[in-house]
Amino acid sequence: MGNRRSDEVFARVSFVFFAILALLWLVPFAWMALSSFKTFPETVQLPVRILPEGFFTGNFVELFGRMNFLTFYRNTFVVTVGVLVPQMFLSAMAAYGFARLDFPFKNAIFMSLFIALMVPIQMTLVPRYNMMIAFGWVNSFLGVIVPSVPSITVTFLLRQQIMSLPKSLDESARLDGANHWIIFLYIILPLCRATLVATGLMCLVFAWNLFLWPLIVLQNPSMYTLAIGIANLQGQFSVRENLLMTAALLASLPVLAVFVCTQKYFVRGVAMSGIKE
Repeated sequence: MGNRRSDEVFARVSFVFFAILALLWLVPFAWMALSSFKTFPETVQLPVRILPEGFFTGNFVELFGRMNFLTFYRNTFVVTVGVLVPQMFLSAMAAYGFARLDFPFKNAIFMSLFIALMVPIQMTLVPRYNMMIAFGWVNSFLGVIVPSVPSITVTFLLRQQIMSLPKSLDESARLDGANHWIIFLYIILPLCRATLVATGLMCLVFAWNLFLWPLIVLQNPSMYTLAIGIANLQGQFSVRENLLMTAALLASLPVLAVFVCTQKYFVRGVAMSGIKE
């Protein structure tokens, strides 16, 4: 009886604690959403005004009109899809190879990937840029997409999930004449659906928010992504916070919508990716 009561108390305290954390995390997003409907004087006036005096829509009109925000959306969508699709497929193939295949120096190669993960991205910018010059990919979407495709983190998470699956599934498929491609596409991938959604969402956020590398490679303003376009809203001597908040809200809504639709798979995938039998 005592244990049951203590469990109930713990559950209630945990609920209150996480509810407070959720509210604290929602405050910046709520402030961003409310500020997007404010005029510039309202965003800088003191004392601070929380609610807008009237829902001002001029910020959206200016972004989509004079600043051509739809072009940034299109460019970001192209980069995101170009990174996400090959990143997930190639990472899944690599994870299957490390989890199911035996080849020379497999463990050494896998450990070398983690060593590469510790190298700061700033140390590889110059060599990568020189490669883009040699390939003729400067100021092109290929120059942004191709170097961003490899993902060691996704490969590791998918490998852990595949290793948790019984190898008897592979053996049964081989007895029926299946090769590695059939096992990978029709057995392994469907069983890793939750982890694929979770890692895919992480890759989506990564590709959607790419900033440093596109800023270096892209030189034509008509090819800028949302992250670069939002950064350009910050002037050297002044910042129009109402436009900045509106742009940030518009940039975060697609990713937020995807997360809301896939959150149950995301939680399940993160929980299962570290399980190994």
